[in-house]
Amino acid sequence: MTLTPMSLETTTWLRAVRVATVAGTVLFLAGQAALPVLPDTIEAAFPGMIAERDQLMASRLLTSAGCFLLVVTGIGFGTLLARRAGSSRTVLAGAVLVTVGAFFNAVAQAVQGYATYAATGPGVAADSGREIVETVTAGAVGFPLSFVSVPVFALGCLVVVVAVGLFLSRSVPLWLPALLVVGTVMAGALAGRGPIVALTQAPVTVAFIALAMVMTRPGEHAERNAWPRQ
Repeated sequence: MTLTPMSLETTTWLRAVRVATVAGTVLFLAGQAALPVLPDTIEAAFPGMIAERDQLMASRLLTSAGCFLLVVTGIGFGTLLARRAGSSRTVLAGAVLVTVGAFFNAVAQAVQGYATYAATGPGVAADSGREIVETVTAGAVGFPLSFVSVPVFALGCLVVVVAVGLFLSRSVPLWLPALLVVGTVMAGALAGRGPIVALTQAPVTVAFIALAMVMTRPGEHAERNAWPRQ
C-alpha cells in the first residue's frame, strides 16, 4: 500500500490525537493527585501554600500541560468522534466545550501556579503574598482565566454532553459513555483530596483513552466522511 500525502497527513493526525490524549490524561491525573490538600479559603490555605510551595507548583504545571494536550483531544472529538457518531451535533457541541474548557484551564493553572510560587517565595510578606494569590485566583484580574469564566468546564457538563451524544448515536460500546459520566461524577466529588484522586479520576482517564483508540482506529475516518444535510 502506497501512502499518499493525504493519507500520510491523516495518519499523522490520528497518531497525534492518540498520543496527546494518553499523555494529556496521564499528566492531568498526576497533577491532580499531586495537589496538596489545603483548606477551602485562600486565607486559611496560605500557610499551607508556603509550606507546600514546590509541590503546589509541580501540581499546577502538570495539570496545565495535561490540559494543553487535551485541547488536541477536544479537536479530535469534533473532527473524528462526532463524524463516527453520525455527525452528532451533541458530540460536536461537547467537543467544542472540551476544547475551550481545556485551553482556559491550562492557561489558568499555569498563571495561578507561577503567581502562587512567586507570592509564597522567601522574602515576600505573608499579607502581600496572600493578596497576590487572591487577586489572581479570585479577583477581577484572574476572572478571564478562571473556572467561573467557563462554568460548564467547572461542572464537568462538557464531558456529559459528549457522553449523551455518544449514547444517542449508539456509535460506540455503551460502557464508554457510561464510564464517562460515572468518572466525571467521581472526579468532581473528590477533587483536591490528594493522592486518592488517582483512583477517583481513573475511570474518566480510561474512558478518554478508550475513546481516543476508538476514534483513531485505522479506516474509521474514511468510512464516515459524509456529513448529513440537516
